[in-house]
Amino acid sequence: MYWKIISWGLLIAVSNVVESEFYSSVSDLDKLLQTEGIILKQLDSYIQAQEERIGELRRRSFSWKTAHRKATRNAKDYLLNPVNAFLLIKRLTLEWNDIEVIANAMAKQDLMNQDEVDKKPLELPARVDLLGAMDALLRLQDVYNLDASAIANGIDTGSKMFADDCFELGQKLQETGDTHNAADWFREAYSRFNLSKIDLNKKVKILEYLASYSYTTGNVEDALEYTDYLLDLQPDNKKALGQKTFYEDAIWEQQDKLFKSDKISSSKASNNILAVYKKLCQGEILRNASETSHLRCRYTSTLSAFSKIAPFKIEEISLNPRIVVFHDVLSDTEIDLLKNWSKPLLSRAGIANQETGKGEVSNYRVSKSTWFTDDYHAAIETITERVEDMTGLSMDTAEELQVVNYGLGGQYGPHFDFFHWGELTKSNRIATVLFYMSDVKRGGATVFPKLNFALEARKGSAAFWYNLHSSGNLDYSTLHGACPVLIGEKWVANKWI
Repeated sequence: MYWKIISWGLLIAVSNVVESEFYSSVSDLDKLLQTEGIILKQLDSYIQAQEERIGELRRRSFSWKTAHRKATRNAKDYLLNPVNAFLLIKRLTLEWNDIEVIANAMAKQDLMNQDEVDKKPLELPARVDLLGAMDALLRLQDVYNLDASAIANGIDTGSKMFADDCFELGQKLQETGDTHNAADWFREAYSRFNLSKIDLNKKVKILEYLASYSYTTGNVEDALEYTDYLLDLQPDNKKALGQKTFYEDAIWEQQDKLFKSDKISSSKASNNILAVYKKLCQGEILRNASETSHLRCRYTSTLSAFSKIAPFKIEEISLNPRIVVFHDVLSDTEIDLLKNWSKPLLSRAGIANQETGKGEVSNYRVSKSTWFTDDYHAAIETITERVEDMTGLSMDTAEELQVVNYGLGGQYGPHFDFFHWGELTKSNRIATVLFYMSDVKRGGATVFPKLNFALEARKGSAAFWYNLHSSGNLDYSTLHGACPVLIGEKWVANKWI
């Protein structure tokens, strides 16, 4: 008989190949006792390893169940918070992969019951979903000038992040070369070391990065402090030992000479479009009283025959160019119909290349959309007729109704609705009607950076403006953008005329 060590280290007998008769010799029996001792030792090692894995799985299961219970108490509100959405996707990608690795190391059998999977295939997010969720959080941090700690604490209503969550965001920023914000997230991870379990290698990477970043920004004492902590974790880390000596020498030689920090300045030139866009998204009021004192709210009945019977409620937003908001022009029933029709049809929205007119996907616009012709349903035709009554413009050359859903961090950066490549006749967009089909808890405003104002999304209302001057020339003052959705979701419908 011979013995073989299988992958998990347990000795097992596999076949009878030797001809010795162990029962006929005490010395041979003694060898069997030795063999038995080896087997028992290997078995104990195997059991210990399995118990450690079981313990780790129990810990992860408890943590996961706690998060799941919180999510299912009010699933809709939970998923409207971008931090919660990120953590859910992370659990079903990175953390699920970790669990599979642990479980698959325990036994040959599959972790999942294949019969159950066949009954109802699992829908799991992919790596691209995790990266998208991370991008959304970082976009919100940038546009709304949020600290990493504000996001890590759940943006008021969401789940709190652990050190491992912050590490993933910091690592992504490091990979893109954003050293300042990467350090911000690594510091946040560092501050949460004692609140949750995190892999030692990740701790080391965080401390190495923070030490290096602190040194390059002139904070040599901080660099030394991070390195000392690293050496507490790994006393024999040769790289850290060398860096410790280097930092100590630097402090000694340059006690009062710190390197100039390369911290990114938050102040931008006042004429920078993106800076104004961000300020407006953050709620800053950039127009003075002299610019708003002549604006009025009124009923109008002169736009069409229908409006004489049922006047429209109009709020003036800008006189030059003329931008108004029509209030209560889309009913809850119509909104519900549009949403229900759209949900199974939504796909990633693109942007039109201003030179070629061809559509392309870009992170400049993060949303999903679909289109409806008037003959799709009588309700669509009714909405089109209402747009004609509201604007006094013919719908003969109007585009189909576009429905758009902005989810986690959804935005559309500053852009024009007109086309540079279009002729100044049928093919270009003379005017825009933007219907708001939901209120947004936080974020999601429509801002006009060149005009210094923001429109808050108000369910049932519609903004209207001309994209072209009466001469047919392009009106560049109509540059506008959709702020990222901070909490909640945003539904709109566009009708371009």
